[in-house]
Amino acid sequence: MDIRDHLREIVGQTHVLNGDDAERYSTDWLKQYHWTPLAVVRPSSTDEVARVVAFADQNKLSIVPMGGNTGLTGATRAEDCIVISLERMSKIREIRKDAKIAIVEAGAILSNVHSAVDDHDLVFPLTFGAKGSATIGGVIGTNAGGSNVLRYGNTRDLILGLEVVTPTGQVMDLMSELHKDNSGYNLRNLIIGAEGSLGIVTAAVLKLATKPRAYATAMVAVRSLADALRLLNDLQANTGGAVEAFEYMPKAYIDRHLDKIPGARAPFDDSHDINIMVEVGTTIPAMAQSDETGQTVIVS
Repeated sequence: MDIRDHLREIVGQTHVLNGDDAERYSTDWLKQYHWTPLAVVRPSSTDEVARVVAFADQNKLSIVPMGGNTGLTGATRAEDCIVISLERMSKIREIRKDAKIAIVEAGAILSNVHSAVDDHDLVFPLTFGAKGSATIGGVIGTNAGGSNVLRYGNTRDLILGLEVVTPTGQVMDLMSELHKDNSGYNLRNLIIGAEGSLGIVTAAVLKLATKPRAYATAMVAVRSLADALRLLNDLQANTGGAVEAFEYMPKAYIDRHLDKIPGARAPFDDSHDINIMVEVGTTIPAMAQSDETGQTVIVS
């Protein structure tokens, strides 16, 4: 039996793609890299993922897991490999407001997770430009950082538990829901950032945070990186550690942004070598007040 026919027996006739049907899985986001996968497989459950991986292991076939395919370095090139996409595994299984956790499948889109937890006055604080297409499995595989690392940490700091299919097709249950867990080896943190090389993440327990009541965002220019560091420390000290983002944007970045984005305008009348995008978010009710326009602003 043909390899693709075996895979169809596992995931269904319409969820093994090749040829023209696999085109969008055969190039990177910038269309710089192109490849021809052996097949694109779209399982709908952890059991199907495990069976696909076991079949590949038994037949010495390579597998490349693909998330939202928003990478810019060609890391998911998969010539003559099985591409496994978890886009059908996108359920948000559970949100527990009191415990501040969400249990989600690896194919869930990051922005969809944001929307779901926002309804509970919580945030999953990992955020970046590709949030509308990046998947939870992808951000776990790359240990994504985003703009809120200063306050909340990288992806590793935001994951409590994982469900993982090992390279031989076994399911490893690491779905701890504990915020404080000092038991045994930390296999979870080994898998986060391994880009699928140690196993394919199929679900995760996410750590949520209290939703800020107000944000203040500004672009500032400083003379040196040393001045930027002093500014960051002053802001942290005077906001009670509420700095969410402190993003360095050199002149070259600003110039390229203005060149590529129609209608974009420079943040300042004069150009500066060192620009910083600062965002502060407060969860303290007394600091979130309405101004004369009715907007919620932060007051000290």
